[in-house]
Amino acid sequence: MHGYGSPVDAPTESRTPRRVPGVPARPPFAFTMAAPGGWEVLRGDARSLRDDLVALVARSAVWDELTERQREGAATLLTGIARISASTGAVATFLRTGLDSEGRPAVASVSLGWLRTAPVLADLDLARVVLPDGEPVVTGLGPGLLARHQDAVPADGHHRSRQIVAPVPDSVWLATVTGATASAELVGDVEFAVRYVARSLGVTRTA
Repeated sequence: MHGYGSPVDAPTESRTPRRVPGVPARPPFAFTMAAPGGWEVLRGDARSLRDDLVALVARSAVWDELTERQREGAATLLTGIARISASTGAVATFLRTGLDSEGRPAVASVSLGWLRTAPVLADLDLARVVLPDGEPVVTGLGPGLLARHQDAVPADGHHRSRQIVAPVPDSVWLATVTGATASAELVGDVEFAVRYVARSLGVTRTA
């Protein structure tokens, strides 16, 4: 999968170099990425999200096993993930659907985003500001950090997330690959997919 960002103006509020976590933006360089098998792609363009969701549902083997009420619930959940993807500036979001141990619909997502760190260069020290509890991992861009989190949510559930942050060498850009699911059955798939996407990342030029 290929992508290309648009140029971003330099910040005007301060020209003093300082360590900042970064802000979401589109990079001014071309990049490539890939998703593991079984994950469907939602493109970052909000106008394409509905078409992508329809295609995902049509290809899902799980869909035929759901009741009409379960389908409505799964559709609502997928639409919510698509809207969050668009609102956070994610370049692309991958989705995987399945069933939990009780036969209920389960969804996992993995999104790619970019953080602009100007006026300072992106490096592992800056990545640790974003993920202070991250552990070293290898990505297609070079060294990165992986963090695992589990947070309680209403109805006795848990939000399980995995995130990798990796600096683009000699640039003001951090790549962020974030995966999440509420299903214990899919958390292993989420970590595998986050690592897979991060390892697949590549850029053709930096800025």
